[in-house]
Amino acid sequence: MALSPRLRAIADLIPAGSRVADVGTDHGYLPVWLVEQGISSFVVATDVAAGPLETAKRSAERAGVLSGLHFRFADGLDAVSPDEVDTVVIAGMGGETILGIVQRAPWLLLRQIRIVLQPQSKIPELMDGLAALGYCIVDQHLVVETGKLYTIFEVTAGAMESPLDGLRYVNKTLLSRGDPLLESYLAELCDKLNWALCGLERAGEASVEKRAELTRALTDLERFRRMCGNDTSE
Repeated sequence: MALSPRLRAIADLIPAGSRVADVGTDHGYLPVWLVEQGISSFVVATDVAAGPLETAKRSAERAGVLSGLHFRFADGLDAVSPDEVDTVVIAGMGGETILGIVQRAPWLLLRQIRIVLQPQSKIPELMDGLAALGYCIVDQHLVVETGKLYTIFEVTAGAMESPLDGLRYVNKTLLSRGDPLLESYLAELCDKLNWALCGLERAGEASVEKRAELTRALTDLERFRRMCGNDTSE
């Protein structure tokens, strides 16, 4: 089975021998690939909808790897035991939804589970929440698929300062690595913040605090763009 660029980027962050929970598995392509490639012999695939789980089972049957997969109809990690896995993947959801799943599973923190997150939205809220819960973003990655940029976080238990302004959108590890997609990602973020600021300006005085917050973040992101190609470590 061939994975899409987004799923392959996630799969590449999972070490061989990992016992994995894939939350919101959808078609089950990632779990099937992990078992098929011998990266994991045990994967729990969960979903809140029965239809995707049935589709995932059929994918596993066609690939001949059904014995290595466990399919569970559940919300988040509710059907996963702490001693079953050492790696958790939560991909393709909004940042606040992801944060809620992590918050409802405190054993992730206690057992220092490796976590791979791919949020579709609300990245600042996710980064803020992870820091408040006691998690550390180890690294941030970028991948492009069908012309759209996606970001992926590697997370584990550990102290992390609450990110401020532009660092609520881009982790320092990504800035320091010089990712070839970084400049495009920063440009996209700047465009989104400019649009958000235009909307807030039309909303009037009630949004003064929010406008100031976004302006500070935009100033940082524009500075990060200027630093692309140079030493971006700070």
